[in-house]
Amino acid sequence: MYPEDGLAALNARARAAAESVPGITLRPPEPRFWGHSTLAYALDDFDDRRLNRELRALRPDRVTLTIDRIALVNEYQDSVAGYYTWDVVEEFRLGSAGTSAGYTTAA
Repeated sequence: MYPEDGLAALNARARAAAESVPGITLRPPEPRFWGHSTLAYALDDFDDRRLNRELRALRPDRVTLTIDRIALVNEYQDSVAGYYTWDVVEEFRLGSAGTSAGYTTAA
């Protein structure tokens, strides 16, 4: 997702806000934030080089998206069943009250 800098700044601000709440402990941030979308997860190890080449060759046109809210979640991974679930702890709307303003980026 691009531009990376704005999305990384949004992530840093959300992390700082969450970490300022007593009782919330986040894992350490990655050296470089990288916003991404996930298409699927695999249950078994496999040689994914061909799949990666085919997916990268698709290269659809970029689209613009607006992030109008941030959800603070507790995420759980069931590695045996092969899926993630989460409970929404709190949801925060971005922008001024009564507007649909938010953070816009390209994906």
